[in-house]
Amino acid sequence: MKTNRIPRFACALLVAAASIACGSGPGDATGSTCPTTSTLTYANFGQAFMQDHCLACHSARGPQSPKFDTVAEIRASSSDIDRSAAAGPNAVNTYMPDGASVDEAERRKLGEWLACGAPE
Repeated sequence: MKTNRIPRFACALLVAAASIACGSGPGDATGSTCPTTSTLTYANFGQAFMQDHCLACHSARGPQSPKFDTVAEIRASSSDIDRSAAAGPNAVNTYMPDGASVDEAERRKLGEWLACGAPE
């Protein structure tokens, strides 16, 4: 009786490919904290950051969920945003925005703003 068995090297390739694919998602929490001197708000930072880097996909008009049209929606997804796009002492996450470059200084501000509770 003939069996359709996958050769060992093919299995190894499949496992390696799956590991790479699974590792391409959001990263680790940045460990960002809110300094007592923080001046970042939605009005002077968050709104422009979201508009420039997130809302093309993550708005009511965009194709992706979650949505970030309001500060409440941003706050509800803050840990996911942190693990996807922010930077801090423990991680620099560049998973999002997809296909766009955001410098690390802006990612660090995002981490700080989120750690402060995304104040308006």
